[in-house]
Amino acid sequence: MGSAHHAGTYVDHNDSEPHFFHKSNDIQRNYFRTARADKVAGLNKRSTAALPSRKELVDSLKSGGEYDILVIGGGATGAGVALDAQTRGLKTALVELDDFSSGTSSRSTKLIHGGVRYLQSAILKADREQFRMVQEALFERANLLEIAPHLSGPLPILLPIFKLWQVPYYWIGIKAYDIVSGKRILRNSFFISKAKALERFPMLKSESLKGALIYYDGTFNDARMNLTIVLTAIRHGAKVSYSLMESVSYHPSQK
Repeated sequence: MGSAHHAGTYVDHNDSEPHFFHKSNDIQRNYFRTARADKVAGLNKRSTAALPSRKELVDSLKSGGEYDILVIGGGATGAGVALDAQTRGLKTALVELDDFSSGTSSRSTKLIHGGVRYLQSAILKADREQFRMVQEALFERANLLEIAPHLSGPLPILLPIFKLWQVPYYWIGIKAYDIVSGKRILRNSFFISKAKALERFPMLKSESLKGALIYYDGTFNDARMNLTIVLTAIRHGAKVSYSLMESVSYHPSQK
């Protein structure tokens, strides 16, 4: 738990150890299936109808129609708001000055994590709210990996250790993370020797290196996820366009 220098990710090519990515589909099926999965799949059957063209969307926005909600900005937040509003029955329009996910939304860490640091704070400060936040984040991690396996996947993370006292300290913390994950755990964490850590990350500072811990979190394609949410909002009826508006005028209803 806590931060450490030179933390990184790796892909294991050693046949003597488990290959996580080779079995990612099986692991996702085993760990991310829920009791409601079949019911949800039935509710989310994809429509075969073609999405409206950009010209059709632009013409619709220019027609002067009335909307319950106008969302300005097509990043992750704007796209999510548009989808949520439209699926709640509100007539929704979204406009973006540049392109979808052209700013901060395509420059995230691309991690889907439960919050190891938050768990550290929850344990050391006996903070129940932080602990609940970790549980919720782990639930959402499992949910995203289940519903969007084409945009997300498990990610092994290597945590180098440079002091002997840190070996049990970090090991206990990461194992606590495994335990809190419960049935949603991606894979059990484990310790590797200094030699194996340097084999995976030759650029690590070898002096004083004691070994490394490897634990698992999730990763996702943030830009494509953003675009997927936008397209889903359009499929549900939202009017969306980009590189269209530089200013917006608001005229309150006279009703």
